[in-house]
Amino acid sequence: MGEFNAGKSSFVNALCGADVAPTGVTPTTATVNVLRYGAEPAARVVGHDGGTRPLPAAEVARFLTALRADEARAIRMVEIFLPVEALRRVEIVDTPGLNSILPEHERVTRDFLQEADAIVWVFAIGQAAKATERAALELAHGAGKRVLGVLNKVDRADAGEIDAVVAHVARSLGDLVETIIPFSATRAAAARAAGKSDAALAALTTALDERFFTQARALKRATAISALRRLLAAARAATDADAPAAQDFAAADAGLSRLEQSLRGALDSERIALRARLDETYRRAALEVREFVRPRSWLFGEHRATAADEAFLGELLEDSVTGALARTRAALLAAIADHGTAADGDAIVAAVDRAIDRFAAYARGVIDGGAVPDFFRHQLPRLRLEVGAIRDALVRRAPDPEQALFTPLRRELDGLFDGLHRALMDAEIDAGTRAALHATRLARPLAALAQVLDELDRSREGS
Repeated sequence: MGEFNAGKSSFVNALCGADVAPTGVTPTTATVNVLRYGAEPAARVVGHDGGTRPLPAAEVARFLTALRADEARAIRMVEIFLPVEALRRVEIVDTPGLNSILPEHERVTRDFLQEADAIVWVFAIGQAAKATERAALELAHGAGKRVLGVLNKVDRADAGEIDAVVAHVARSLGDLVETIIPFSATRAAAARAAGKSDAALAALTTALDERFFTQARALKRATAISALRRLLAAARAATDADAPAAQDFAAADAGLSRLEQSLRGALDSERIALRARLDETYRRAALEVREFVRPRSWLFGEHRATAADEAFLGELLEDSVTGALARTRAALLAAIADHGTAADGDAIVAAVDRAIDRFAAYARGVIDGGAVPDFFRHQLPRLRLEVGAIRDALVRRAPDPEQALFTPLRRELDGLFDGLHRALMDAEIDAGTRAALHATRLARPLAALAQVLDELDRSREGS
């Protein structure tokens, strides 16, 4: 890894002793190139959508240098298989520069950082230890990756400058890089072409052997554990989001019982209160009748009233019954509001509303359709014009709230509360089942995985 134009691909070619990494690509068309051993040269292009297509090995360099930006954007990586002995020991991921690539390429590069067993960070001598490099190296450090630093292009500086840059990098990034090897890919390539050895390449190979290759098993083990920890964290986040919500069903059932008790108490109170309000309604109606009726003029005559008087009495009784029912409705809804919740209160309110609306419609029908006309035609003509007698005559055909309102409402509420209690029981059973399945299938296996990973970490620290 390294920033763009640090000479990473040239470094890879020098390390492998063969031209395996394409060079000369531009920042906008750079791709992640994975170099692997293969008995025969071959390559394939892997897209972000998971699709692959073969690419002739001889065409890799030309393909990469001819890429358009939109084509490069769709490529996750290019796999290159070569019969190079160095690739038997290690797979090399040659990444684009982290400072000059498309956002999707940088995202892929950072993903490969997580997957890498170890990192060789290539610095360019003219621009080493920049703030952007420190940020990327801190990311690698946070991922638990060991990093070997290579100061490339030292052929462009003298010995004093090289020593100064190495010291500067060590001071700036020594906590993030294990060691820093001065190197020139150009010199190494020239030495290879001349059939000679290169001291810097030999020093680099030794450092890689000591720090990485001889510890390959431990490094790969650490990478695997790190990947499992990321999987564990992601799985726990997903299972926590999908975990059954904790519910206090006992408290919910107790609240429902309190609501039921409160509403039954309000019903008992309103059975008395509504009847008292209706009695007062008919007493006031009797007073009105005594005022507007024209008494009979002789013993065998009849009391008389007009059609307007009949209409007035009907309206008076309807309005009074409506007002009395409104107070009953308010009292019952207040009892529900004191203890109900959105889950059960709405259904109970609806039942109360239906019952009162039915009784109001029934009362209007009784008053207009029978009681008032019957009173004026059959009761009033020879009735004794005293308030008590008039009231008794009116009440005789009055709608009965006990049979038409309270008895059916209580019956409906009993069924409704029984259903709500059963629904809570069913929900508790269902929640318990889902919680047990969640624990058995997800939480416990993840906890077991976490325990195993902790044990692996302890064994690694002990070794």
